[in-house]
Amino acid sequence: METFHQVFGFVAAICIGIIVLTAFFTGVGYFKNRTRGFEIVKLKGFIKDGKLVNVHLSSGMVYRGVRFIGFSDQSSTKGGVPFQLSQMVICETLKGARVLFRPEAVRIIEEVEDVS
Repeated sequence: METFHQVFGFVAAICIGIIVLTAFFTGVGYFKNRTRGFEIVKLKGFIKDGKLVNVHLSSGMVYRGVRFIGFSDQSSTKGGVPFQLSQMVICETLKGARVLFRPEAVRIIEEVEDVS
């Protein structure tokens, strides 16, 4: 009977440890998701940081002299956001206002030296 208690105590300690670690990491993940902001995916070697671009849309409209910031991360958006708005191309005007485009609406992203 004593062997049973020793084995049961060891197995119970391992199970309790696993339960405590699972609860801890679940709590950490919950708080990380609740406090996390909007994430932007940047591409290395795509467009140099701070360079101005002209964004040509398939509708014929052109946004001239904006800075390419990156793409919105689909996994960082919380529930309730439509799929069409979850992945967007993010640019910034010279005044600091952000402009978001649908990826399928962008025809060309042209890197320019100056705004003309």
